[in-house]
Amino acid sequence: MKYFAMIGDRQYGPMDLDDMPKEGVRPDTYVWCKGMDDWTPASEVPDICRYFRQRLSGTLPWQKTNGFLEAERRKMEENAQQEQLLNQLPPMARDYVRRSGIKLSKEDFRQDTPHFPKALPIILYIICLIIIMIGFLLR
Repeated sequence: MKYFAMIGDRQYGPMDLDDMPKEGVRPDTYVWCKGMDDWTPASEVPDICRYFRQRLSGTLPWQKTNGFLEAERRKMEENAQQEQLLNQLPPMARDYVRRSGIKLSKEDFRQDTPHFPKALPIILYIICLIIIMIGFLLR
């Protein structure tokens, strides 16, 4: 079906549905075709609406599958974790790691310090007291 469109002060047409985006037809553009009583906004013509929906259905960014959204959520979580790990580094090292693209992990920050028994400070305190007492006795 051939349509005519009023864009600005000019009438364009006849045109097919495929020509409408190139000519600048928008939802508020008035269109007319054979069989219509009067000029009507394109958004109220079912064939034009259907055409634009089908044309845009594969290109709209918000029409993503659940799998894609899940992968994007995981990526955001990984980026947030990476930022937390980067904040544990000195500022100069952060810049270097960001530029290099190195991915940090929690194991990179594992501290291999020996674990002293909880009683060690008490034992050291008692040993110090004994040495002090021996020092007083030998005086």
